[in-house]
Amino acid sequence: MTQQKIRLSRATVVDMAAIIADSEGIDAVTLSRIAVDAGVKQPALYRHVTGIEELWTLLSLRARDLLVKQLTEAISGTTRDSAVFAVAHAWRGFVQQHPGLYSATDRVPSVGDLDIELSLTRVVAVLTQSLDDYTLTESQRAHCARSLRSALHGFCVLEKDRGHPELFALDESLNQLVELFCRGIETLEI
Repeated sequence: MTQQKIRLSRATVVDMAAIIADSEGIDAVTLSRIAVDAGVKQPALYRHVTGIEELWTLLSLRARDLLVKQLTEAISGTTRDSAVFAVAHAWRGFVQQHPGLYSATDRVPSVGDLDIELSLTRVVAVLTQSLDDYTLTESQRAHCARSLRSALHGFCVLEKDRGHPELFALDESLNQLVELFCRGIETLEI
């Protein structure tokens, strides 16, 4: 039985890589694996991506685009603490749903590539928006948004990579993290 060839495009290659990443982990994403799954020889992929580094960049961009969409939907109609809790739970939900795709965000540097920098700016912008109803200066809001990103990224990466020793209490731990963050923001309000 001959494997059916898949009609490739740049988007198809990224789709295939994202599926592999989420089901088997980011380390399973290789050009040779995608070529086998697509029923083509590896050189056929170079019409669509220049190499694995570009594929990781494309996966990182996709992850951040999807994350922004999920965060934006989560904060719709929320204010203050509710918005921060919504963004935190949406972030965690995204990482749980797309663990391999999310891992791609750490595979490429956050600076030096304009598309990556812009995608990160969009993530921070949504986090900043979640803080709109706190009485903060623009500078404070920006610092808080970056701090929130760091906290959520760290928490979720630790969970994804099994870095929390007490897995049974993670829901409560996330809620405590957000509660501490919100109370801290209140001390900054003008």
